[in-house]
Amino acid sequence: MCFTFWILKFDTSINTPIMIPGLMSQEIHDQLLDSKNYQNRTNGVEKLKHNLSEVDIKSVPPGNVEEFINFLPRLLDDSNFKVQYGTLQVLNLLIQNLETGVDKFLKHIVFVALKALGDTRAVTRNEYLNVFQQLMKTIAPQQVLDLVIGNLKHKNSRVREDVLNIIMAAMLTHPRKDFNIPKLCFEVAPYLADSKKKVRHAALELFAVFDHCLETGKKQPLMKALDMVELNEDAEGLMAAVQARRARRILPKLTSEGIVEYGLVVPKPGQWSTGQYASGADLDWVINGGRTSSARSYRTEQDSDRLCGYGSLGSLTDDPPFQRRIVSAGKGKNKLPWESSSFSSTDNEQQQQCTTPNGKCSEQ
Repeated sequence: MCFTFWILKFDTSINTPIMIPGLMSQEIHDQLLDSKNYQNRTNGVEKLKHNLSEVDIKSVPPGNVEEFINFLPRLLDDSNFKVQYGTLQVLNLLIQNLETGVDKFLKHIVFVALKALGDTRAVTRNEYLNVFQQLMKTIAPQQVLDLVIGNLKHKNSRVREDVLNIIMAAMLTHPRKDFNIPKLCFEVAPYLADSKKKVRHAALELFAVFDHCLETGKKQPLMKALDMVELNEDAEGLMAAVQARRARRILPKLTSEGIVEYGLVVPKPGQWSTGQYASGADLDWVINGGRTSSARSYRTEQDSDRLCGYGSLGSLTDDPPFQRRIVSAGKGKNKLPWESSSFSSTDNEQQQQCTTPNGKCSEQ
């Protein structure tokens, strides 16, 4: 049986509707834009999902698909949660149906998904993060990230945090060869000194992943990026924080639901006294953003290592603990501080940059 659906396109120059055959009936279109009855709008989204699952997307002209995608942002602006969430489900359904043909509409789809970033509800965030994971199944991950990373400059801190989590999820899913890690280091580094705690936390976790994926002896981009922030942002103590995070020897990971789970757990206010959390320069940095000296925490770093132990994902680069950098940034040091440490023969034999058989930056 062949289904024919319609979507209305309005030519504002002549103010008359133009019918575009393909993905949505006029009845559903009218329901979705019924500003007086939210139930009509939620029912319209449900019908849209049902219809989209039955349409042969390959038979729909590309121009019609593009118009359909461009219509979706109007639904994301809806004040009703079910309409917003249902629209993201529609977008995921569309990506699945397009399969390899999704590359033709990549920019349009990314634009719609980016519009949804910054939501406070976990279920919504999971859905739009899944959009990017779906795209990266058929599109080169770095190509997707190149369209996303500009939103690190967004004024909404939740959007900045979401972008960092998108990058992190990608790197924990795909082989490191799929990414331009030096470029990502320089793009992400400034957000280690972000004014918001959650953004600093996400950036610090992401730098742990960068460290893990960069081979021993090839970590210069990571150090240069940190030096740039320490010098330009007056972020004294940042290197100590990154070192402390690395010394914990546990990576963030993806849950079965595709959610990024951080390796460094930051206690909530009032939980410090329970004794369940180790101190450290990295925790001080996340909580205080360099506004207080991290020297006290750095002295307790060896204790925090014993408390935190080694994570199931393995060490970041299997190098031994390192000494805090004494000289200032940019003074001819081409190695990271920990790379100058001496190794035993056993340590050298055990060095692995990525621990997975397929070379991915995550432990599946």
